[in-house]
Amino acid sequence: MNQMDELQAMFADMMDSLKFVDAGEIPDIDLYMDQVTTFMNQHLSAFARDPENDKILTKTMINNYAKSDLLVPPVRKKYGIDHMILLLFIYYLKNFLSINDVARILAPLRSEYAKTPVVKKGKTAPPAPESGLSIRDIYERIYDGIGKHRDEITGEINREFECAKGTFTDVPERERGKLQQLELICRMSADIYFRKLFIERLLDQEQLRESGKETTEQGK
Repeated sequence: MNQMDELQAMFADMMDSLKFVDAGEIPDIDLYMDQVTTFMNQHLSAFARDPENDKILTKTMINNYAKSDLLVPPVRKKYGIDHMILLLFIYYLKNFLSINDVARILAPLRSEYAKTPVVKKGKTAPPAPESGLSIRDIYERIYDGIGKHRDEITGEINREFECAKGTFTDVPERERGKLQQLELICRMSADIYFRKLFIERLLDQEQLRESGKETTEQGK
């Protein structure tokens, strides 16, 4: 087995170990902060770069998220299902997007779908969604769908491996592995970058649309 085959096998093992937290695994009772961090650190450890030492979630992180309007306020220092789901969204998204962008993405969940909506000062609360969906319902639909497309995602990345294996075949074998690994990293990085760039532009366009709407309403 050459170096690239070993890396591909490592990737397969990693994918087998990763699983988004199922909404059914989240306790349907209010939790204290220590219980929240314990749950997250146990259920998301497979996603950590260094599972033995990395903390998935800390009290400081939760407090900072609350101050940055990423979370709805705790109720008597307890965190319910909305808080837990929002924390999961934050964890999945913050690994490649800025906290400000994550806050903008989650704003509709906090202001429209939360049991206790968060509405900024000076703004009126939007009407309740006609769908009647909860934050939990939305999380289940999104990540259950992503989970079902797991094989497609794995297949896309395996195609990146095969493309990388076809490069630098004219160089000595002792150099080939490192150069093919570099090729793989660059190909995967470009894919991540293009997707991230589109998300950022989508959010910027939405912000411009909202700014224009506010200007129009103020001019009336």
